Amino acid sequence: MEKKSKKQPKKSRRTKIAVAIAAVVLTISLALTVLFFAPFFRIKTIETAEFEHYTGERIGSYLQEYIGMNGFRAVLSNSSLGQTKSFFSLELVKAEEKIMFDCPYLENVCIKYRPGSTVTVTADERRASFMTEFYDTYLLCDNHGIVLETFTKENVPEGRMLVKGIDLPGYKLGRSISDGKNKNIDTAIRISALLTQLNMDGYIDIADVSDYNNIYLYCSPALTIKLGGAENMGVKLSMLKGAMDKGISGESNGTLTVADGKQATFVKNGERED
Repeated sequence: MEKKSKKQPKKSRRTKIAVAIAAVVLTISLALTVLFFAPFFRIKTIETAEFEHYTGERIGSYLQEYIGMNGFRAVLSNSSLGQTKSFFSLELVKAEEKIMFDCPYLENVCIKYRPGSTVTVTADERRASFMTEFYDTYLLCDNHGIVLETFTKENVPEGRMLVKGIDLPGYKLGRSISDGKNKNIDTAIRISALLTQLNMDGYIDIADVSDYNNIYLYCSPALTIKLGGAENMGVKLSMLKGAMDKGISGESNGTLTVADGKQATFVKNGERED
């Protein structure tokens, strides 16, 4: 007659489970200790991309505090509960935000710890597009209206279209002058972006958007361009480019009209428009 096997006591099973859990916790603890304290993971080198407006030394200066620090601890110190990026991305998020705040020309900054001893810095660089005025200050903006730099009247750079006719309540470096509610500002930004897309940077000296329905462009010394309203702006500017590529320029001394979006009409100053 077979003997029935004895059931394992519950206390013994609990002991084995407790031992297994303790082993897992110990293993994780050892792994974390190695990651966060091992000398091999100390940061020694900052590798940064080359930028037109900022030197590698300047960008590297924002990360000097992390030299000698364990890389994983540096990543952890840059993390917060409110951020969207995971710790496992190994990005120094707070340092990224600091650089973008202080360096308006940079966007999409990525500062990443590369396991070992290196931190790498990459970013996209904004492209200056137009200028506008805020009292006695001239603001240099990109195609999204982001303020990149400010100038006084005495040191305004040449070669940038000056936008007139917009009333700014204020500005901040690194922020857009648009709040999405001012049609004049948004129209100016749209014109600037389209001119860049059409490779027309440098064609226009002044854009006057003070009248949203009656926009004018000017080319020095004597060309006036009637754009009319803000509708079909891409078509109008394409027609303008075609006319200017065929020889119309600031020296043409007249008025070029593309307001109807159907044809470009040029009338010399002193002549009557039929």
